Amino acid sequence: MATNVAAVSDPGAKAGAERSADRIPLPRILGYGIGDFGFNFYWFSLQLFLAYYYTDVLGLRSEVAGLIIFLCLTWDGIIDPAIGVLANRTQTRWGKYRPFLLFGSIPLAASFTFMFAPVGLEGAALIGYAFATQVLFRTMYGLVNIPYSALMATMTRDSMQRNWLAGARMICAFLGTAVVSYFTPRLVTYFTSGGRTTGYFGATAVLAVIATVFTLLTFAATREDSSITHTKEQPPPVSELLRMIATNVPFLQIIAGIGFFSFCNMLVTSGLVYYVKYYLGQDPAIAGEAASLMQITITAMILPWTIAARYVGKRWAWQAGLAIAFAGLIGLYFSEAREVGVLYGFIVVYAIGSASIGINFWSIVPDTVEYGEWRTGVRAEAFVFGFVTLIQKIALGASSAFLGAYLGWVGYVANQPQSPETAQAIKVMITLVAAGGLIVSALVMHFYRLDARAHARLVQEIAARKPSREQV
Repeated sequence: MATNVAAVSDPGAKAGAERSADRIPLPRILGYGIGDFGFNFYWFSLQLFLAYYYTDVLGLRSEVAGLIIFLCLTWDGIIDPAIGVLANRTQTRWGKYRPFLLFGSIPLAASFTFMFAPVGLEGAALIGYAFATQVLFRTMYGLVNIPYSALMATMTRDSMQRNWLAGARMICAFLGTAVVSYFTPRLVTYFTSGGRTTGYFGATAVLAVIATVFTLLTFAATREDSSITHTKEQPPPVSELLRMIATNVPFLQIIAGIGFFSFCNMLVTSGLVYYVKYYLGQDPAIAGEAASLMQITITAMILPWTIAARYVGKRWAWQAGLAIAFAGLIGLYFSEAREVGVLYGFIVVYAIGSASIGINFWSIVPDTVEYGEWRTGVRAEAFVFGFVTLIQKIALGASSAFLGAYLGWVGYVANQPQSPETAQAIKVMITLVAAGGLIVSALVMHFYRLDARAHARLVQEIAARKPSREQV
């Protein structure tokens, strides 16, 4: 018993020592962050252009395109927790999670390009090919991205250090999305001499090669802390993992908050190209420029939001960001001007606010890992991150299905002038409908209570329990 008292008799000194030990070198922080630069060459290009590629390039009906994306994202989400379990049980000389980056990067790149291969199919065969290749890609993406996301939780236990990791990740992620948004339409044009499908195939092949390079760089630059990964403990059974999730209130709150935000943000990004082409009457490449401007703005706001979260708390920063994003969407709705400059202005306002969500979400999730460990004694980073992406991808898939059904409902016809009512309905979709999701996300996060002080206390309690277990 004396040993247990000594272990916690000076928590301040112990916490200070842990913070010093947990401080991550800047090159390692940047090495982790650049991984998401590459991942967004895949992720955001699909979020921005896949629905449009299916409807306006391949000629699929909007309802069919939305259903394919919904089913594939749902599949992606369902397998993510299973990938998390697999990653949690992996033990190699490189750690638990880094080997997935090393061995999965090239198969992931290949599966991405398969989705855009100019195979010349039509009808049911084309639908089947689109579905099968997207399922393959979503599976490979989960096998690499879930371990990458979980890697953050094994690099440090310090909540503020995780803020810097999340900040580096978000800066690189949004730089990646800016590059994708701006250059993908230009790459498509460059390769289009052989047809529109050939243009997309050439563009995605270039994106895949670049993404692979950054994935491998992240593998080389990062390290896992063996004291966190619990290499000597047996992996918990799935029943215990599910019990940990069910009793983890902060985790349930954050996945609800990100689920509603993801739904509305997908409407904005995927609907942008339809808004530009059919409401503004501009070249669809303008949508890429608007999205690029949005991502550049988000990148510029990562550091301010990281600092704001440090001083006002992650929950308040989340809600403040949603309020600003809401103002941007409502402003765009009430504006009658059909000018690109007006769109750019309101997109910037939306981006300033939405930047808060990315940084705070990826910083909060590792904190909930410790909460689950503190409450149940079960720690499983990859399973938690897999469950997070399950909810997030179901939300994104539901948003894609909604977009497709909504376009069909309002009378959308691909590559044709739309009626005034249809054009206005597209505007409503990316403004008022999306703004509703922001409101719900803010309401959910209003009740989140796991702040930095509470997290620091439970981390100390977790550390204090370990000597007790070793005494037995």
